[in-house]
Amino acid sequence: MKNRTKKILSILFMSLMIFSNGTTSFAGASDIVNHWAKADILYLSQKDIMKGYPDGTFKPNNYIKKAEFYKIINGIMGYSETAEINFLDVNKGNWFYDEVAKGVKAGYILEKEGQNILPNTYITREEVARIVGITCGLEEDIFSASYFLDHSEIDNLSLGYVGAIKNVGYMTGYPDGTFGPKKQITRAESAKILANISKNMIQTPEIKPEDNTNIEWYYVEPVKQISKDEEFIKLIKELPNLSEINEITVETKTKTENARKLFDGLSDVEKVNVPQGDIDKLLKVEGKIQSLKIPIKSRTKATVEQGQAWAIKKGAHKRFVDAAPIYWQYGELTGMNPEILYIQAAKETNFGKYTGAVRPEMNNWAGIKILNPIGDRTEDHEIFLTPEDGVRGHFNHMGIYCGVAPIGEPHPRWYKTNTVKWAGTIQYVEDLGGLWAPNRDYGISIVRDYLNDLYKTAVPSQEDLYKALQLSNKVDEVAEDDIFEVTEIISEYDGLTYAQKTLVPYNIKDRVEQLRRE
Repeated sequence: MKNRTKKILSILFMSLMIFSNGTTSFAGASDIVNHWAKADILYLSQKDIMKGYPDGTFKPNNYIKKAEFYKIINGIMGYSETAEINFLDVNKGNWFYDEVAKGVKAGYILEKEGQNILPNTYITREEVARIVGITCGLEEDIFSASYFLDHSEIDNLSLGYVGAIKNVGYMTGYPDGTFGPKKQITRAESAKILANISKNMIQTPEIKPEDNTNIEWYYVEPVKQISKDEEFIKLIKELPNLSEINEITVETKTKTENARKLFDGLSDVEKVNVPQGDIDKLLKVEGKIQSLKIPIKSRTKATVEQGQAWAIKKGAHKRFVDAAPIYWQYGELTGMNPEILYIQAAKETNFGKYTGAVRPEMNNWAGIKILNPIGDRTEDHEIFLTPEDGVRGHFNHMGIYCGVAPIGEPHPRWYKTNTVKWAGTIQYVEDLGGLWAPNRDYGISIVRDYLNDLYKTAVPSQEDLYKALQLSNKVDEVAEDDIFEVTEIISEYDGLTYAQKTLVPYNIKDRVEQLRRE
């Protein structure tokens, strides 16, 4: 551990020093007066281990590029051996060519040959965690990484190292519980990391930036790690009281799940150290959250007409309104709640407007991927022959999650997803986050932002909805050069009541106005 700590200290120390072009002390730097990292920067300044810029600034918000960070790591670790490399954006004339070659040889540059590695882009927090973890020999810990609310956004190659960095206390994330894996790392954040490491420093030499060879690095005692039972107790204190839980939030749900994982992982000896009141609180919060969850397999609480009225009110395209009866039909066939899947389709397709990678003609209501996608392009998504086929595919795919057998022949992706270890175990909408989509808030947002609003929507009169949608079908099918039919349609639209006009989809209203002008 001593050697690892020395290496981390030297890496981060030099990451700060290498971008300072002078030896000015920044204890009174003009750009850190109100900065969040002021205390850490001043702490390091008082120990005289950091130097500012000649203009009297620290530039705390400046970012560090990948190639620059590679050079820092290679210099501090003493990497000199190179590997044969073949990257599209790294040429022998580049100053960083050898640095990349050293990084590949050292094993911390993981991109495959023939790819771009973007050496001139700013390095991200997850990349720093991975590089420091690999070069310092830290043990990967995916479980600890799950503490962060946005852990599902962390690249798989970095996930374990983010947990490792958290364990030793060098990177602890943000106050909102996130790690910010895709964020670029700044000098201020580097100062924070270095301050965390150097709290118990025995002594620190003053090192000039221009004279950084043969540096003697001093041992830094590692930051004291709290035990798992202490971490559990700390997490329980962060949970809200029962009276404060009126709806499920991603923060409360994630912290509760992390607390459960921590407790289940405790030894019998460690569990003795946990107050019974903390265990009781966990059980009560778990019970409250469970009572608020919405089962995927349940009977509908809304009518088709209510679903259509809600969709129209939210600005849905006519194609989405037309799909509602099909959703309710498959709800009866499968036992799954039709409004849950219908509103999920609204979320995935922007109410049938298809403003993302999936196109309307693909009839893909749920963003279902092909068997072996390579990204999130249009061609990475499944094509269904008809709108009904797309709805059936949606129900079949959801059936993987909650344990419902498919209807008819499933789409290719079904066979692959059906083999995952959690297949058939996801019984609640709120638990879809991190599985159906990377965002942990995904399932919760379906209920919070869509379902509750649907239930509050007034059920329209059948006559009003029938007349509005009957006219909509006529508008959808009319030919522009059929003057007689166009005139009849405009007249029929003008004759609708106000209530009936509110049930006409937005794109049909636009079409009527277009016909009126032509």
